[in-house]
Amino acid sequence: MTVEVLADLLPISDSHGWHRAACRGDPNHEAWFPYPSQDFEYARAVCGRCPIRPDCRGFAERTGQSGVWGGHEFDRGKMIRE
Repeated sequence: MTVEVLADLLPISDSHGWHRAACRGDPNHEAWFPYPSQDFEYARAVCGRCPIRPDCRGFAERTGQSGVWGGHEFDRGKMIRE
């Protein structure tokens, strides 16, 4: 069994294009982990222009991530808001 980790999405070799991610280096960290009552328009807008959005979303689903990934909000790998 292979366990996928964030390094698989963001490898040193950058074979998945992480260097093109719209959120890379974003200083607004709290925007990527909103409370359920908070709007996440900022993160969704950044994701909307991201070329690796589908890979990011798929990674969150496969690995049980929480927060905003690929323009959607996840809780332990389950999409809770689009």
